[in-house]
Amino acid sequence: MDRNTLYAVILSTVVIVAGFFIQAKFFPAPEQPVAATQMTTESAAEAAVETETLEAPRQQQSASSNELKLDTETVIEERIIKAETNRFLITFSNKGGIITSLKLKEHLENGEPLEMLFTANDAQGAFDIAFGDLDAEPLSDTFEYRQLDQFTFEFSKAFLAPANAEGVRNPFVLRKVYKFTADDYMMELRVGIENSVNKIPSLNFNGYSYSLTIGPQIGPEFTELDNRYFYRRFYIDNGGRKADTVKIKDGSTELEDRVTWTALAGKYFAAIVVPDAVKYDITLTENKDGDLPQTNEIVLSRPPVNSSNSEDVFKVYFGPKLNKYLQPYNNADENGFSMKDLNLDNVVDSSSILGWLEWLLQKGLSVLYRIIPNYGIAIIILTLFIKVVLFPLTRKSTQSTARMSALSPQLEELKVQYKDQPDKLNKAMSELYKKEGVSPMGGCLPMLIQFPFFIAMYGLLNKYFEFRGAVFIPGWIIDLSAPESILDFGFTIPLVNWTALRLLPIIFVGSQMLSTKITQSNQPSTSANGSQMKMMMYGMPIMFFFILYNAPSGLLVYWICSNLFTLFQQMYTNRHIKPAAAGATGPDLKIVGKEENKSKVVPPPKKKKKKKK
Repeated sequence: MDRNTLYAVILSTVVIVAGFFIQAKFFPAPEQPVAATQMTTESAAEAAVETETLEAPRQQQSASSNELKLDTETVIEERIIKAETNRFLITFSNKGGIITSLKLKEHLENGEPLEMLFTANDAQGAFDIAFGDLDAEPLSDTFEYRQLDQFTFEFSKAFLAPANAEGVRNPFVLRKVYKFTADDYMMELRVGIENSVNKIPSLNFNGYSYSLTIGPQIGPEFTELDNRYFYRRFYIDNGGRKADTVKIKDGSTELEDRVTWTALAGKYFAAIVVPDAVKYDITLTENKDGDLPQTNEIVLSRPPVNSSNSEDVFKVYFGPKLNKYLQPYNNADENGFSMKDLNLDNVVDSSSILGWLEWLLQKGLSVLYRIIPNYGIAIIILTLFIKVVLFPLTRKSTQSTARMSALSPQLEELKVQYKDQPDKLNKAMSELYKKEGVSPMGGCLPMLIQFPFFIAMYGLLNKYFEFRGAVFIPGWIIDLSAPESILDFGFTIPLVNWTALRLLPIIFVGSQMLSTKITQSNQPSTSANGSQMKMMMYGMPIMFFFILYNAPSGLLVYWICSNLFTLFQQMYTNRHIKPAAAGATGPDLKIVGKEENKSKVVPPPKKKKKKKK
């Protein structure tokens, strides 16, 4: 391999690694729904309240539930309420009127329905409300509960508002109504503030009436996020063609503009919040110092209420990042909430340039899986198919590199001859290339054409939803979407953060080194490029070993098979490109094939020995 070709290969590898880094940081009738669990409810009748007259405070910063609590003789016991739809298993707590568990029935994690609310304990949950801004204390009062219909659940609590300008504390009821449908991954939350005597409750705490929090985290449960293979990212959408990623700085970021929706998403699942027309202040938070490995919350702070009765409506999607579930919310006739033009499918990660190629490869993978219902085998067959299709380019690249190597002695002579004359050197080299019918980029361009397939396969196999829980080899590779392991350490190795011994990365390094060695076996090694070849042979595989150690099993299966198929192709090609004599270098190279006559360099005739008289 000549120096220019080697530089091109190294540059291409750097481009791939940079691409990985950029991608990691930023592309029949339904069954009748099962009825929700029935239970008795406490009386929700409002207690008669006499208006209290107090001195109005000059400024309201925030308020706890104790400060706004309405003293009555009614005692509401703490309760856990369970409900079910065709999509969800739901657990409510009337302490704060929150959802403490939301499981996806059709998507499993370790054999059980996947938990979409990742909390530190059973008391935490989503849809906390606090009077004031995002720093105010969430309500911990027990709410009255009643079930309005099969999929609608109401929680209510009576409070006294702080004193207004006249020193009057007006009573109000805080009402939270959760509505589900049988088959939607979307739910609706209505937050009502109601006064029965047509008086406006004075709820203005430093510019906000209340804050609603969706958090503390979405599932599946994790121990660490590497932001390459496992991540949580915030997205916002303003009706554009693609959702924007939001970077969190110093623990929180407040959105400045109104958005259509805000999402917190992992690789496979997302929580997408669609607010109504009220101008909420939306804050996105990230914290790594709590009881969870990392919390990510979406907080919507509402401006002061200016009427005696108000109701805010929030739609929230909890479910898989799959177009077949997200796109129905672009058409009002295809979802249970009559929502349209939401473009929730913008949250799906895709390559803007190579998305079409990912789509084609995904279709091929699906077809193979229908024939052989094992995604591991489907990956191997698809890899083999790609290698066969691209083999003419691979062979042409190898032949071109061999021809360039054959010209190395002549190129060195030209460099010595025109040492201080770069213009003449370039001209002489161009004439030599033209004479021998060789292009300096002939070995690189065919390889560069193959890189889009590699990048597209990386993007596909790193996030293909159907790999979740897909078993390749029972007892070893039991989930192609996650890294395999043969031994759990029981501790974390510092710096690299390894928690288990993994076999696939080790096999990858061996296959990569062997493939590189065979590829370079027919190339003349000189002192100028010997160290570079060693770096390619040993340095690059070791570097990728660390990068891919926690990679999904499906991605490593592809890469290992790609290396092995490349190895066999190279061994086949080397049989048709061999030195004319042992130890021969330079023009003593014979190219066997269709272009033999064009590339063959005929050695000078041997001189006849003179006979002695």
